[in-house]
Amino acid sequence: MRKAAFGFLILGEGIFLALICIGGAYYPNYDHSRQFISELGAIGAVTGPAVSWWGFLPSGLLITAFCLIAAVKLRRNRLSLISLLLLAWYAADLIASAIYPCSFRCAHIDLTLSQAMHDLFGGTGYLAGVMGVFLAGYAARKSRAAWLQPLGIICALVGAVGLSGVVADIEYGGLFQRMLELSMAIFLLSYGWALATGRLVGIEGKIA
Repeated sequence: MRKAAFGFLILGEGIFLALICIGGAYYPNYDHSRQFISELGAIGAVTGPAVSWWGFLPSGLLITAFCLIAAVKLRRNRLSLISLLLLAWYAADLIASAIYPCSFRCAHIDLTLSQAMHDLFGGTGYLAGVMGVFLAGYAARKSRAAWLQPLGIICALVGAVGLSGVVADIEYGGLFQRMLELSMAIFLLSYGWALATGRLVGIEGKIA
């Protein structure tokens, strides 16, 4: 199951990357540095339905599945369990983005229910993700993948900077969001590899 979970993660991250690249290519005059990823699946966007149901939903389900399987495998280590549940909440934000797309261009002119829910899941999901990365790295400090601790610190710091740019809604918010997403992906893939190769799970099924 550990290797299968890692496969889910790779596929989920691959779909997420594809939706950004392909969706951005089909969205007229899309600027990756200035526009948020959610705009590709927004209400009224030419790429909206395809990005939401063929991009956000499957990638969210696959990454969430990885986090939950890893949580079950490492459930005897309380800190690992908590961190993976936080990461699962971050991944579930992609599912929520499909169900509750933001308004066109993610503008907050008229606050609709869909926009409000999108912001709620997105904001809490990103915060949970940054916290989850830090805690997951810290929990792995005494395992055979101790390098996950410094990686977790770096990725959490980069993610926090990216999150601050997203929250502040600065001109280059898209670039800051991509910094955040890249830091999350790097850590998750590294963590997934460590799990799949047995560097996190000992004979007793807990972190060594």
